[in-house]
Amino acid sequence: MRTAPLPSFLRGLFPKKGLPIFLTKKNKYPYGVVLFVLAALLYLPSNHIHFFEPRLLPFWWIDRAVPFIPETVWIYTSEYYFFIVVYLTCKDIVNLNKYFYSFLVLQAVCVLMFWVWPTTYPRDIFPLPSDLDPLTHFIFSSLRAADTPANCCPSLHVSSVYLSSFIFLDDQRKKFPFFFLWATAIAVTTLTTKQHYLVDVIAGLLMALLSYWVFHKYVPYHYRGDQAKR
Repeated sequence: MRTAPLPSFLRGLFPKKGLPIFLTKKNKYPYGVVLFVLAALLYLPSNHIHFFEPRLLPFWWIDRAVPFIPETVWIYTSEYYFFIVVYLTCKDIVNLNKYFYSFLVLQAVCVLMFWVWPTTYPRDIFPLPSDLDPLTHFIFSSLRAADTPANCCPSLHVSSVYLSSFIFLDDQRKKFPFFFLWATAIAVTTLTTKQHYLVDVIAGLLMALLSYWVFHKYVPYHYRGDQAKR
């Protein structure tokens, strides 16, 4: 099952028959939990433990121009609901298998980049306002405690939401604009919450496009044994 020939430089990375389709309508929910737990287990250690000293990146003019808007942390943290909604909304099982592989590999590749070239953001120059409402202050403080300013480029936050929205290019296309706009709102808030540089956002989008291109358009897939299409 392949939509286009696999480029020669990628052929050696995948089995000749392609990747197995293992998700079904019956097991998609427990495997969904597995997927996001694995993603968290990949990211969290690299966010707190570094083999090299994380380095600052230069501020572009837009990084300076974008204001710090702490209240947008609510949109920023909607990412976690975004993934759940995307996963539950996707109806085509083959498409869901592609999403599983592409999402997990995206996490692994980005984390590898974080290990090799860790970057950081100077969040200390953007303290939370003293008059910020208590609930937003708690959410933002909790985010900063759990998610260090390291591992900026590429933005895994951005790459993950954009990749998730792209799966609706192949399934239920009428829903794509909604999820793409939601993903874009989340991407913009990585700047307004001062979590990322603009270059991180651009790099994250490029990573999402690459992952979608490889796993949704070129990698072959096959059913295991006499597994029926469901």
